Amino acid sequence: MEVIHQKNLMNSSANTMKLKIITLFACTFLGINLSAQNVQPTITDPIELAAAQQQKEEVFKQLFQDPTNLSLLFKYANLSILVGDLEGAIGVFEQMLIYDSELPRIRLELGVLYFRLGAYALANNYLKSVKEFNPPPEVEARVDQFLEAIVSAEEPFQWQQNLSLGWKHTTNGNSGINADFIEIGDFLLDVDPASKREGDQSTLYNYSLSIDQDLNHPRGDNIQYFFSYGADRFDTFAQFDIQSNVFSARRNFNLDENYFSFFNLEDPVFSPNINLLRVVLNREEILRSGRISFDYSGQLDDGSSMLFTYYRDEKIFKSGRQKNGRVNGISFGQSYVWSGSQALYGYKIILENYRANAGYEFYENYGIEFSYSQPLKENWQFSSKYSYQDKSHDEDYPLFGDRHDQMETLRFNLLKPIGACWSLNFGWVLTGTHSTINIYKRSGSNLSAQVNYQCFK
Repeated sequence: MEVIHQKNLMNSSANTMKLKIITLFACTFLGINLSAQNVQPTITDPIELAAAQQQKEEVFKQLFQDPTNLSLLFKYANLSILVGDLEGAIGVFEQMLIYDSELPRIRLELGVLYFRLGAYALANNYLKSVKEFNPPPEVEARVDQFLEAIVSAEEPFQWQQNLSLGWKHTTNGNSGINADFIEIGDFLLDVDPASKREGDQSTLYNYSLSIDQDLNHPRGDNIQYFFSYGADRFDTFAQFDIQSNVFSARRNFNLDENYFSFFNLEDPVFSPNINLLRVVLNREEILRSGRISFDYSGQLDDGSSMLFTYYRDEKIFKSGRQKNGRVNGISFGQSYVWSGSQALYGYKIILENYRANAGYEFYENYGIEFSYSQPLKENWQFSSKYSYQDKSHDEDYPLFGDRHDQMETLRFNLLKPIGACWSLNFGWVLTGTHSTINIYKRSGSNLSAQVNYQCFK
């Protein structure tokens, strides 16, 4: 009995020493990556994030004093996950499996972490191994969810369809003039009451299809395709029924920030894309346009996102050749996460010029946008946007003279997801156009409600 007892003690001592060596090796590995970040931190507040980082370092120091403390190991791994250092958490869990390979909880955690990093083969192996230990039904269900997600993620094409039906009330259904008279040369003409704005109601239809093609590139590059059909059908002013078709294709290049990081951007992306638009008014085509743009985007040191765009848009109007021409423009925008909350706010500046067949259709346009969004209680999402444009034409309009337009738009939206497939969207839009030519003065407001469905097989 004494021999057996001594043997057990020796085995226990050997196992403890083995765990200490393994844990110290893990700590050495983790020390190299103490401040690493593989994904966006779960914590958005900078103060809370700094506190979590500090706590992680303190736990790391404790591990040197007590390397076999499983509670500390789990704590370090969880803190690593909170600050976005998934590789640090993986390092701890992998070393624990070297000591004891039969740890289904650890295998599950590793499967989830590898899934989050996009290492689907490793995630698949770890998750499947969990089932060998006959886990509880709720754990097995979670494993199955991740396995299904892996199969979906490894498909080269990801499809997303959306169908919406809605109602809209507008105070200017006939696109009426917001003026009492029109000035032509030295003459003043009264505006016909029938040409002034009148309210109306309409039914909204929209279908969209987005396809994400994974190119299996080491950088994670992809191509995004998008198609949509929209229609707005009025109850009274059917002559203003409008339909639109949009098709776009976008190629995303994930750049190496060591060589292609302008403005000190992190995770820079270069995205050339093409956009085709067709507009039909009362069953007659009125506009076709083809737009080519080049986007450069990424993250700044202050945590904001930046987007720079150059675009060229060729427009063909069916109503007259004199308006046909091309837009050249640039835009610059930033978005920020409000400290201590999930609110998102941003701005965008737009500069563009239009060159048409007729000189009086030439114009320069300067615009600015401000946006704000905020999650609310009960899973509601609030968003708003204000935009202002200042458009000056180069030459006088025939009969009317100088044309200078100022356009303002204010939007409010409330979005409410209902389960996984349905959502409700309520919108309110205020528009106003001030012009030196009265026939181009417009104003109105729209109130809309839409229901959306997206779970198509």
